[in-house]
Order: sequence, then C-alpha cells, then structure tokens
Amino acid sequence: MTDAVPESAVRDWPDGAVRDWPDGAARPDERQSRYCPVECAECGAVVLAAKFSVQHTSVQWDAAAVRRCAEFARRAAMGEQTPLIERCDALRASLEEAALEGRLPVAPP
Repeated sequence: MTDAVPESAVRDWPDGAVRDWPDGAARPDERQSRYCPVECAECGAVVLAAKFSVQHTSVQWDAAAVRRCAEFARRAAMGEQTPLIERCDALRASLEEAALEGRLPVAPP
C-alpha cells in the first residue's frame, strides 16, 4: 500500500488493487469508455462524447464543432471568449437524448 492513498479511501478495494502505478496514479484507469459522435440537434455541430454515469459525460470538442456551435457563436458575438464558455445547452440536450435513445451508452467505471 502506498503512503499517498489514505487507508480509509481503499479499505473496500481488493488486496493488491493499490500499488505504485505510472504517472503517480493510485490505480489504473479501468473505465471502459467508448467515445461516440453526437450531433447537436440545433446547429449540427458534432462532438465526441462518452458517458461514465448518468451525471458524468466527457465531451471532446474540435475546432470545427466550436465554429459551428450556434450558442458559442451567439455568446462570442456578445464578447465572451469561447474557451471560457462552460457548455452549450442545446448540445447538452442532444447528449441527454442520445443517452436515452442508446446512441451514447453509459459505461460506468
């Protein structure tokens, strides 16, 4: 057991689950994620997304999706910088719909 991980944080892990992993990780990343393309129903921007739980969605934007996003364009026109815009509500709704329809599977860790 490493000193970096408190005993209380690992008491339910099986023996040998905690060891010195590369890059200082307490344990390897075992998530079975599959990034899927999801298209925004409002503007057609396409991002790659993976869901690790109902609450946790990872979204990968590329430059083309940022340029196409209608909400980002509206907010940028009002003077906001796109890197500081937390999310697009229309895309969020499209991600939720994709998850409900099974096009964006939930793959918990």
